[in-house]
Amino acid sequence: MMFLLFAMTGSSTSLFDEKKSGVVQRILASPISRVHILWSKYLYNMSIGFMQLIVLFIGGALVYNIDIFSNFRNLALVVMAAVTACTAFGMLLAAVSRSTAQASGLGTFLILAMSSVGGAWFPVSMMPDFIQSISKVTIVYWSMEGFLQVLWRSAPIADILPDIGVLFGIAVLITSISLWQFKKGHVF
Repeated sequence: MMFLLFAMTGSSTSLFDEKKSGVVQRILASPISRVHILWSKYLYNMSIGFMQLIVLFIGGALVYNIDIFSNFRNLALVVMAAVTACTAFGMLLAAVSRSTAQASGLGTFLILAMSSVGGAWFPVSMMPDFIQSISKVTIVYWSMEGFLQVLWRSAPIADILPDIGVLFGIAVLITSISLWQFKKGHVF
């Protein structure tokens, strides 16, 4: 999850480089709106993130004999929810930052914090109670919970719906904030 967040943040903040090089202005000269540019970046990042996680899980199946195929449909749902939330996070960083460097620094801090308390480095169940309650506000926590449900417990779809729902809810909330920030217009 940590590397997915870094990838989505880096890809989203490429909007600054595209603005600097004049690509955005050339695109906006055509009948394309800012919303189209943002949604194309969003969908591109989602497809890259989805492929990244699927390749990761296929590698885990080949190297560590992790059974990903018996519950692959549910795994794909959790992957899609996690990728959507991570992409929204990357777009938020691009929306609230003034430069690539600022987005990178803020992103690194937030991603490392979410990964450390969210269960990417160490099981949340072994952390103190107050950290466990803090971890529930991170994308990493809900993604890791979904992956644990699918891969280790072979959970049916009814058991993973709360994890998927929270991840999509986070994505909707963060995307709404990002679009509001993008309308203020310092990226374009």
